Amino acid sequence: MAKTDTLDFSEKELLEFEAYDRPHKVWTKEFYSSVIVIAFLVSIIMYFIEGLMPVVVIWALVFMLWAMAKTEPKMIKTALTSWGLKSTEKTYRYEEMTNFWFETKWGTRLMRINLSIVPWHLVVVIDPKKEDEIKNLMLEKVIYQEPAVTWVDRALKWAGEKMPLE
Repeated sequence: MAKTDTLDFSEKELLEFEAYDRPHKVWTKEFYSSVIVIAFLVSIIMYFIEGLMPVVVIWALVFMLWAMAKTEPKMIKTALTSWGLKSTEKTYRYEEMTNFWFETKWGTRLMRINLSIVPWHLVVVIDPKKEDEIKNLMLEKVIYQEPAVTWVDRALKWAGEKMPLE
């Protein structure tokens, strides 16, 4: 009886690293006071234009900003496997990924991945020491492509530099 080769479709872990589940920054009191003043002024204007609902949305966003800043991120294990990226027991398959790139935000190194399914975009905090390994493994299956810088990006960067909230 001839022995036939069997295909192994099991998931194999290629690289594992620990990082925070989201980027985090501690904001100053000046930042919060600026946000509250701006939210108050925009709330008054929106109340007279549209009514109460936009005001509720504005203050819900202010509360979300405060809650996320006060909640410390937790350490999670993220792994690149033979099937895709596994984070908090959810696997995002390579076939669902369209492109990826790296960037720095608030002193934290991030890998951003565009997906062809909901949630459409992933932001993964990475260990900077393992960035080259992560990039090499991802390049085997996914395109590395940084997004184009548009006039909106340049305008927001300019406005942020000219009118800092801190």
